[in-house]
Amino acid sequence: MGWTAHDTDLYTLGKGIAMFDLFDSNGLPTGLRDLGNAPAVSLTPTVEDLKHYSSRESIKKVDKVVNISSGITLKFTLDEYDKHNIALALLGTVSGNDIFLLDVGQIEGEFRFYGDPSAGPKYNFYLWKVLLKCNTDLNFISDDWATIPFEAEVQDDTTNHPDSPYGLIQQIVGS
Repeated sequence: MGWTAHDTDLYTLGKGIAMFDLFDSNGLPTGLRDLGNAPAVSLTPTVEDLKHYSSRESIKKVDKVVNISSGITLKFTLDEYDKHNIALALLGTVSGNDIFLLDVGQIEGEFRFYGDPSAGPKYNFYLWKVLLKCNTDLNFISDDWATIPFEAEVQDDTTNHPDSPYGLIQQIVGS
């Protein structure tokens, strides 16, 4: 495996644009939408291991570990209380200026991020199918700028993307 030598140009001050394409009840895209200002966007690998313990001694010891599942969790925060963002957070739908709460059972769609860092390499990423949920309170009274934190489980989409079923990260070179 080739490693990059120490390079201060790889230090990153990340910025970018978060977008979401909500799937309808038939799993079809409804249109990619800019989510507004997103002060935080992150990806976390998730791994579940099954440990086996030897019972050959008085103290059990792990003698085998097998990975039984893996995935990716997306976390992002929005700070624009747009009616469509509120609807995403509260499993709602929008009609005119009204948000109908808990109108859908789940929020599923495609998430895209277009990187535009102040410093460091530029990356775009595409997550083909995510199950979205607001992971905390939605504050309508706050002493600081209010935010809407989201978490999403990235799901397998082998049917539509057999070569990259969960998503794709692209480094944008020469931009």
